[in-house]
Amino acid sequence: MKYVIPGTAKPHTDEVVQKVNEKLKADGVNVKLEINFIPWDAWDQKTNLMLSTGDEFDMLHVMENSSVPTGSYVGRGALQPLDELIDKYGPELKKIIPDYAWDAAKIDGKIYSVPAVWRYETSGSGEMGTLGFRQDLLDKVGMPFPKTSDELIATAEKMQQASGKKLYIQTETDVTPVFLHRTYDSWPFFVDYREQIIKVDQAGNISSWLESEEFKKDAEFFRQLYEKKLINPDILTYKKEERDKAMTLGDFIYSTNGALYSSIAIARNNPEAKVGEGYLAEEKPLLQYLAFGNTNAVPITSKHPEAAIMFLNWLYSNKDNHNLFLYGEEGTHYKAVGERTAEFIRDANDESYYFDSWMIGNINYMLFDVKTPEDYLKMQTTEPSNPVEFSPVLGFRLNTEPIAVEYANVLSEVKSKIIPIKMGVVSYDKYFPAALQSLKAAGLDKVVAEYQKQFKEWQALQK
Repeated sequence: MKYVIPGTAKPHTDEVVQKVNEKLKADGVNVKLEINFIPWDAWDQKTNLMLSTGDEFDMLHVMENSSVPTGSYVGRGALQPLDELIDKYGPELKKIIPDYAWDAAKIDGKIYSVPAVWRYETSGSGEMGTLGFRQDLLDKVGMPFPKTSDELIATAEKMQQASGKKLYIQTETDVTPVFLHRTYDSWPFFVDYREQIIKVDQAGNISSWLESEEFKKDAEFFRQLYEKKLINPDILTYKKEERDKAMTLGDFIYSTNGALYSSIAIARNNPEAKVGEGYLAEEKPLLQYLAFGNTNAVPITSKHPEAAIMFLNWLYSNKDNHNLFLYGEEGTHYKAVGERTAEFIRDANDESYYFDSWMIGNINYMLFDVKTPEDYLKMQTTEPSNPVEFSPVLGFRLNTEPIAVEYANVLSEVKSKIIPIKMGVVSYDKYFPAALQSLKAAGLDKVVAEYQKQFKEWQALQK
């Protein structure tokens, strides 16, 4: 069972996969696991090539908040429907994965993936608008956590000066800045997190995000950050691996994707750095628009599609199987400390094994480092109490098949012409009119119209 995932192999992956295969065999599950890692910077290109050329593999990780969510794969005819396979080979899946997630995994009435319910979707994250920050630097300059975008800039400038080095606001180019949207009078509203094409307000009205006043405000805000050198001057070519490293070293003033997830590494690498999380306009509600952020699908090219479902059924059938795959062999790779924490054993190179829980973990079984700060452990294991509004798009999945050409062309134009504007590298007023012309020529209006058509049809079925 070949499982294709983003990233690079962690230390001891081969020996853990061997242990997993031994346990699968002992449990009478006729599946042999093989993991195919694809580096992040090649992920989209490589997986697209594999699917288009008919490469045989059996399970694909899909990130619903990425540039290619499940609906896009289904639109290309790249995935198999799983209803019959789950009924036959996945009895444990229906028990542990809640109904709301299964409902959201359906496209045109069919299940196309197995959701990874590894967190509460309103926990701190970029999707929720969480801002991570260096608490020690904020304390050093004697300023409170900001409530507005202007206060964010003011504190960031002071914190950067106080740090004594060139620290930046760590952010991403290919995501929607929800942290900033919270400050707008029109909040809450949904923008497709990675594609950045569609806006949906709480009344269910569909419009072109890139033609909105809010997008213009985004661009003007990031223009200030760029000109004040509060974000990396090489932001357009800044790699995920570089950003991840900066986070683990505590080399940031703010982070637009939270910070507590890096707190253990920061404590080890930079003991003086203290981190926290908060929200601009904290009195406003969070907006939940995803039932799940990560899921696993079966490509149409798999000759043994049942293998993926059999593996997932085994994985989620009990805590021992789940934790063997995610954390390794108990006593060799980790030592359990209580019900939800563990000491992860480091080797001679000061490295330990783990499989990224966000790809396939389940919140009922997951373990956390015994050094995990109490705030983060509570956030991961307790449903948040923040006020939450639900977006009308919760559970909706766009099928891109009717607009496959236009959709691909629009995304290409967004990447080449809109991202530099959005990130403030070039002026909105000077460059946006020509960029919008290119988007229109690529088929933007048709994409928005198709989204509206499918969304209204889906809404009608929910009544």
